[in-house]
Amino acid sequence: MSYDKILNELGAESMSFETKRPRNSLQSDIKITENLKKLLDRFKTPIVFSNGAKFKISKELSIGDKNGFVFLDVLYGLASDSNNIHYKNELYSNQIRSDFYTFGESGGGDQFCINKNTEEVYYWRHEAEDDASSLFLIAPSFTNFFEQLIPDNDETNSKDHDGIISAEFNF
Repeated sequence: MSYDKILNELGAESMSFETKRPRNSLQSDIKITENLKKLLDRFKTPIVFSNGAKFKISKELSIGDKNGFVFLDVLYGLASDSNNIHYKNELYSNQIRSDFYTFGESGGGDQFCINKNTEEVYYWRHEAEDDASSLFLIAPSFTNFFEQLIPDNDETNSKDHDGIISAEFNF
């Protein structure tokens, strides 16, 4: 599968972060899905999106914005930095169920995860009160998830913005 069109629309860029070395690699029972692995092999470093990246979810889920979107800030990479997929999985190993591994992050620390057995994509809300309210199925596969990502450049509802529109500071 070629992700070139999607990567271009999202403004995908390689980005290096502070160097970190994971103490361990992903556990032996984790096999990164083939399409995710191809993407990670291509970029090596974490992938960020200059045009933003968002994924439409069912409004019945108690996550996402008022329009039913969750936002993908970074896809973890293979480089030895703070956004290395192995380092992040080690970091979250005591918080996310062992039958999942994380591959990306939304703002505020929420994670995008893949079920090791089914390869379904889940959204993990890090501030959930319990395990039952922390994981939400959002896509049947990584390929489906990635193909549904769209740029976060929708300005059609500009009158719906809440809060400060602009500010000027003279210090």
